[in-house]
Amino acid sequence: MRTSERVSPSSKTSDTVPFLQGILSWRPATDGRVALLAVVAVYFAVVALARTVWRFDLWPILGVPSGPSLFFDARNLTAAWECSRGGYDPLYDNPCDPWGRPLMYLRPWLVFAPLGLDQSHTFVLGVTLISAVFVVFSLLVGRVPLGTGLILALAACSPSVMFALERGNMDVVLFLLVTCAVLIWRRFPVPAGVVSPILVVLAASAKLYPVVALPAFVLTRSRLAARTAVACLVVFAIYCVYSFRDIVHVADIATQGQDFSYGARILPAHIYHQIGADRWAAPAAVKQALAAFPLALLAAFIVFVVRTRLGPHSGATDDRPAATASLLALHIGALIYLGTFAAANNFDYRLVFLLLVLPQLATWARDGAHRLSSLAAVNVVAMLVLLWIGSLSQQLRLWDELASWVVAGLLTALLAATLPSAESIRATMLGRAVRPTAP
Repeated sequence: MRTSERVSPSSKTSDTVPFLQGILSWRPATDGRVALLAVVAVYFAVVALARTVWRFDLWPILGVPSGPSLFFDARNLTAAWECSRGGYDPLYDNPCDPWGRPLMYLRPWLVFAPLGLDQSHTFVLGVTLISAVFVVFSLLVGRVPLGTGLILALAACSPSVMFALERGNMDVVLFLLVTCAVLIWRRFPVPAGVVSPILVVLAASAKLYPVVALPAFVLTRSRLAARTAVACLVVFAIYCVYSFRDIVHVADIATQGQDFSYGARILPAHIYHQIGADRWAAPAAVKQALAAFPLALLAAFIVFVVRTRLGPHSGATDDRPAATASLLALHIGALIYLGTFAAANNFDYRLVFLLLVLPQLATWARDGAHRLSSLAAVNVVAMLVLLWIGSLSQQLRLWDELASWVVAGLLTALLAATLPSAESIRATMLGRAVRPTAP
């Protein structure tokens, strides 16, 4: 028997977080995207004014750790394009970079070198990426109440998101690719069954970690998308074998830290050092595995509890349409966060992918009668805290990582509550096709 998506309006669910629900639902006649873009525009106008008129860097006051130069990470790439045209292999020798850094990204980024772009184009590239992020994010959000737009603006202007934009980090490009995959799913649902997974694996070829989002297409009830995702996983595996030397090299030179970062091993390592041990003697992989073990136990417990109480129980004959774009975005964003959280330390700019999760959460949280309303509202609050608290990691002595564990648990609960049954997944992969429909 299928669990209903709605419950009685008299349920206590609608009383769980009335304050947030009221904010998200405030002034539904006004398009919240206007507020979102206006707040972002004011934010950048103030930062730009301080930099150009008073020569003052406002980013650190706003919680954003500034780099040695504006768009510091983007400059590493534009310098690599210069050196590539000069006959160098910038992954290993990149003298064009003002700080002597080798290219911090994998070889697919060098396909743009023949375009003739160089370091003089770094500023234009950075501004273009910033503009594109908020254009595609507003398209993903769609029309929402004014209150929801303000909450989303609070997330968009968080130190974590602005960290990615200030550095011009190429995670922003991956965010754009993945978001475009979702938008294509919404606008062109049939061809998206092939195009959207390909865009995700294209992002994975550039920086590996987006590959964890491919299982989201297996959950869509679209046979075409599910099988394309599996094929993309095979192609990605072949690519990793072919590029193994480069992957190992980039992993070796990649910078990792604990401040302005998130990851499963940061908090356990901090506790370990607090009890008197100055250094970790074993390999880093062992430390990561030890941190992942309690995470796996916690995830298993959450999945069991949530699937028992909230999870749908549809059978193999489930004929519901394929996932909406917002639900697909939620699954992709949640999988990227959980995958990166479990696998390594990540600078907070990678939290930009949490923006994918928020539109669906806001929709559920506004609807007090929805079975996931309370869980969605708690997730919204927890994500806002995580997006902002990372800027205080040094002052809090890494205890801000508690927020990252809370978000990991809440996203696991959301995934468990929205996953189709095993029978439904098997029917998607092996049974009759389910035609995806636009929301």
